[in-house]
Amino acid sequence: MQTYYSLETIPESKQDSVVTFGVFDGLHIGHHDVLKKVRERADSDKLLSVLFGFYPHPLSYLAPDKCPPVLMCLPKRIEILEQIGFDIAIFVKFNEKIASMSPNAFVGGVLQELCRAKHVVVGYACQFGKDRTGNAQVLESLGQESGFGVTIVPPTQLNGLPVHSTRIRQAIARGDLGLASQLLGRIYSMSGTIVQGDGRGRQIGFPTANIDPGEQLCPPNGVYAIRVKLANQLFDGVLNIGIRPTFNGTKLQVESHLFEFNDTVYGETIEIYFIEKIRNERTFSNKQALVQQIHRDIAVANEILTQ
Repeated sequence: MQTYYSLETIPESKQDSVVTFGVFDGLHIGHHDVLKKVRERADSDKLLSVLFGFYPHPLSYLAPDKCPPVLMCLPKRIEILEQIGFDIAIFVKFNEKIASMSPNAFVGGVLQELCRAKHVVVGYACQFGKDRTGNAQVLESLGQESGFGVTIVPPTQLNGLPVHSTRIRQAIARGDLGLASQLLGRIYSMSGTIVQGDGRGRQIGFPTANIDPGEQLCPPNGVYAIRVKLANQLFDGVLNIGIRPTFNGTKLQVESHLFEFNDTVYGETIEIYFIEKIRNERTFSNKQALVQQIHRDIAVANEILTQ
């Protein structure tokens, strides 16, 4: 799969395409219905399959105070699109140039000129163009005028409600990881580079791999049974999200203790899969009480992860 990260780096294409566009945060089951339609149409018409996306979220430019946390980092999105078999993925930063484009200019300049769209597939709630004045119906009209086809994919539903990224964020924020995983079509995960902590975990016998979650959405504070992908290997473990009140902490920490693993791997990238919450974060009277609880947490996590 070819990937591009700015309008200026996209080479002139000699082949027409089927295009979809949007934010695609989480690449949830609703997104997958759209992506499936793109691939089916591209295969049947012998065209390229192209995704034109925005990263970070357009609200980070338009209204930073309203920008939602990220469900899926960009490398993970690229990985999944490669697995699906897309030919081209374009993820550009939303800026003044894009924000000022009318729906006609976006369709003509981006979808047709840059992507050579012969067919466009979008979800029912798509919005585009300056002040989000373009929608699925506007796109259909522009397609009729300009000679490209349009497929509008109806909402994907789960438990009688539409699937969308906001619903997933709400589920994760309240700790409903089961629902979040159903909506995503996969176990919710976070990715990050292992950074050096203060070494407290190692001092008490439980070394941890710490990440800075950045803009990614964290589940509620507490202890979780997890699986971690590191260097294409999977490890079981427990994770604590919180401020570590026993040590008078104030900064949010995301700390994973991996079973049967004691290597130093600062700078490596890991992906953390949240399997099940074990307990809430709480303050312990002393270090020994905390150590005893961690042993209990590990026993519970092992039971969960071997089911």
